[in-house]
Amino acid sequence: MPLIVGHRGAAGYAPENTLASFKLAIDIGCDRTELDVRLTKDKQLVVIHDKEVSRLTDGTGLVSD
Repeated sequence: MPLIVGHRGAAGYAPENTLASFKLAIDIGCDRTELDVRLTKDKQLVVIHDKEVSRLTDGTGLVSD
């Protein structure tokens, strides 16, 4: 039987790569979830798909900056 993997959590139903999205993916029966991690300028890990932040935030610029 194939595994059901929640892409960025349950991104079609909750904001992607958020705790709410990961919880919902589990609640609706996903076997696993995947997430995206990027590194900031000060070497912190953040969970976000895009290199640039404007699609999902009210900010602009690169995550790495």
